[in-house]
Amino acid sequence: MEVDEFMVPGEIRDEPEGCPVDTCHVDLLAAIHANDSDRAMCILGLGCQQVTLDSGLCWASRYGDVEMVSLLLQNGANPNAEVWGGFTPLIWATIYAPTVETILNLIIAGADINHSSTKRRQTALHGAVIRDKVEFVSALVEGGANLDSRDYLHKTPLLYAVQRGAISCVKLLVYYNCDVTLTGWVEGVSVSPLLHALAKGHLEITRILILAGARFDRPAISQTLTFGEFYATLERELKLEVRPVYLQQHCRVRIRRLLKPGFLQKLRQIELPPLIHRYLLIDEMDV
Repeated sequence: MEVDEFMVPGEIRDEPEGCPVDTCHVDLLAAIHANDSDRAMCILGLGCQQVTLDSGLCWASRYGDVEMVSLLLQNGANPNAEVWGGFTPLIWATIYAPTVETILNLIIAGADINHSSTKRRQTALHGAVIRDKVEFVSALVEGGANLDSRDYLHKTPLLYAVQRGAISCVKLLVYYNCDVTLTGWVEGVSVSPLLHALAKGHLEITRILILAGARFDRPAISQTLTFGEFYATLERELKLEVRPVYLQQHCRVRIRRLLKPGFLQKLRQIELPPLIHRYLLIDEMDV
């Protein structure tokens, strides 16, 4: 993945502008860059300004250094500190960290999971989907991330997942009951996830979206496909008779919408026959 494709406005600044000189600042950041937790612990013991702690946490989160992140949080670093562009440690971790542990630590520490960057209005969930990191997506959604957050182009995490052909992310977002109808701007055209999946030939994603209640909406007809081409593609390639499928999904989609937000949590609390439970979870996605 090209990181710039997400939203990174620039590097984290080692010396924040307009801040008093902190003699610990350079030393602490050097220890973080060197992955030297013992040295960092000694420097923290001398006392550091808040801006130094926060800058250090952003860097440690970017590196995915779980031990350093924990150390900085214990010493008062702010999990919701913002650097240039409105980036928080959680967003940096989502863009760069190699494993999910840093993200989990920041969530536990109280990181604002739905914070968005200043310019592109993208959240950590957007970043996780763009990187096609399913374990990141799962951690963020379980932590309370807004599945339907929209960036400056009105693109949801689902639309990004469809753009990248990230089937696992699409399945996970649908499983957690995201809105499959929200449109966003792609190459100057407002498209739905379903239309984009069809246009790119992502047939498996197309099938998943239809099972989740996506409709071939009228405003999209003139852009790429006609109704006839749409039905022919699905019936020929996916062996789906779309009209009966729409009727079948109508009830399921309505119930799933009534259970938002916190769809899975609510479903876990309701005692239902296994058949109905699988029906509401769209069990056919994995067939």
